[in-house]
Amino acid sequence: MKNILIIFDCFGVIFNEVAPVFLRRHLPKETADTVKEKLFVPADLGLVTHEELLRNMADEVGLPLEEVKAEWESLFVIKKDTVDYIMRLKQHYDIALLSNAPTGVVEGLFEKHNLGRLFDNTLISCNVGLAKPDPAIYRRCVSLFNKEYDEIYMIDDSPKNLEVLPSIGIKPVLFRTVDDLECLLK
Repeated sequence: MKNILIIFDCFGVIFNEVAPVFLRRHLPKETADTVKEKLFVPADLGLVTHEELLRNMADEVGLPLEEVKAEWESLFVIKKDTVDYIMRLKQHYDIALLSNAPTGVVEGLFEKHNLGRLFDNTLISCNVGLAKPDPAIYRRCVSLFNKEYDEIYMIDDSPKNLEVLPSIGIKPVLFRTVDDLECLLK
């Protein structure tokens, strides 16, 4: 049997997408994309706390902080079919989580939904000061396992985060649905 590592993104794969959905509800698409880069890159790198990010978002969209927090929290919807699929994969492969996220967000969601059991290792961008699509964060994730793999896959819903992967020996898999994954990973 081949030695395989499968790395999953969090938002858009395990949970519904959050930031783009929230921002596009309140801002025109072009503005939303620019604001996302401006606000989330520092948060993903650990330079801004989650609370500061929410305050900055409230300022950008012109809503009270408490209203932003409530709407933000309502967007964290788990994709049960993805979780079930990961549980099946875990029986045969090493599984990792690699996510761009502000401090405490993923950890809080994993505790709330008991998801830590799904992954052999997790790497959150804010904890290492690196973010996807920087090749260094993918290498860092793989190095957590301290072993060689015949194949490594990265499952992400963002084409931008997948572009660099072939050059560093990781097979990119663009996530749309779990059914697509089942076909691709057979």
